[in-house]
Amino acid sequence: MGNSSLPKKEITKDQIFKYSIKIADFYYKDSAKNMVDRITNETNIKNPIIRTITNTKYRVLLGPFNDIKKLEDTFNEIKLLNFENIEILKDV
Repeated sequence: MGNSSLPKKEITKDQIFKYSIKIADFYYKDSAKNMVDRITNETNIKNPIIRTITNTKYRVLLGPFNDIKKLEDTFNEIKLLNFENIEILKDV
């Protein structure tokens, strides 16, 4: 008869480690651009991203990271700028 009633768990390549660091959300795109400029000028981080969430919400992100060490190193570097409410987000 077999085990056809048991759910199968399949691990795909999409289920790998993939996270981003959310720096902040902004109402104006210019404010987000100013944050990106500050990050690139005051740290060794050269790839911040501005993602448009809505017409009036722009998010500054770092990443995505596919390994914990790179995520940790970048998080520690960005902490030096004393930003409030830095979050680590799981990318889906």
